[in-house]
Amino acid sequence: MNKLLLNNKPIDSTNEEFIKAWNNSSYVFEALYKTLTSMSEDINNVKKDDFDCPNHYAKLSYQMGQTKMIDFVLSLLPDSAKG
Repeated sequence: MNKLLLNNKPIDSTNEEFIKAWNNSSYVFEALYKTLTSMSEDINNVKKDDFDCPNHYAKLSYQMGQTKMIDFVLSLLPDSAKG
């Protein structure tokens, strides 16, 4: 469990209750996991159009940033949601 998640849990929940609820939500999180994984794959495919602007390195850097954020969100999900 990520400490960031525990710091932002609902006020009326204990750490143990929140961790249990988070881990038991894998049925719902599985759809989010699959969606984010698919988005990451789409972003990481370099296409000819990626070089259609003079500043293509900025475009590729932006795509890398998107991928990093998706990876971070995926790391927050419980392992049971990852298939």
